[in-house]
Amino acid sequence: MPRTVVTYYSETDLLLHPDVYGRAYSILPGYRREKADSFVFAKDKALSVGVWLLLRRALEDLGEDPDKIRINYLKNGKPVLEGSDIQFNLSHSEHRVMCSVSDIDLGCDVEYIQPIDMDIARRYFFGSEYRTISSADDRDDMFYRFWTLKESFMKATGLGFELPLDSFCIHLDEDVSVDQTVDGNTYHFKEYDMNDGYRYAVCSLAEDFSPKMEYVDLAKYS
Repeated sequence: MPRTVVTYYSETDLLLHPDVYGRAYSILPGYRREKADSFVFAKDKALSVGVWLLLRRALEDLGEDPDKIRINYLKNGKPVLEGSDIQFNLSHSEHRVMCSVSDIDLGCDVEYIQPIDMDIARRYFFGSEYRTISSADDRDDMFYRFWTLKESFMKATGLGFELPLDSFCIHLDEDVSVDQTVDGNTYHFKEYDMNDGYRYAVCSLAEDFSPKMEYVDLAKYS
């Protein structure tokens, strides 16, 4: 497997139809059905099923049998594939799902852009990030740009929200970079602007990213 980060995405509106959801649900392994069943609302069930279908597609593209692979979780909550060197990360928000895969550590995040409370940025973001958001023409978009970049980094390190949001700083230069003291690694970022009301970002130790996200038609699995 080449050291490239490949990213897939889709929308889950189709899975809000009970018959479509049922057909997609039927191909999930038992433990993923339990995951979907743990949610109360149809939207959350659709997101849980949809993001798994993206991982299934990614594994198929990599020549793996998704029915023979199980997800385990490390002590810090990071998901890993049993018996595989494939690294992956999943994210979902509102009606979008996202999956990134590679052979090296990575994290991805998608967020629906909605009105934000600037106090959140002031209290939890790094000072320079807050100032950039405050001076932006579109504060909501800038906030979620930082948020997705920051969360993708937190997930790539394996620490997730154990890592305080204001303990590292994202720089929006020509190439996005991060000032951090978590480890001595160099992390790379990729943003995907789909102009669909969402923000998408990926962070990895890999330098190469797929130039575009691959759209997956979830109807294929239903």
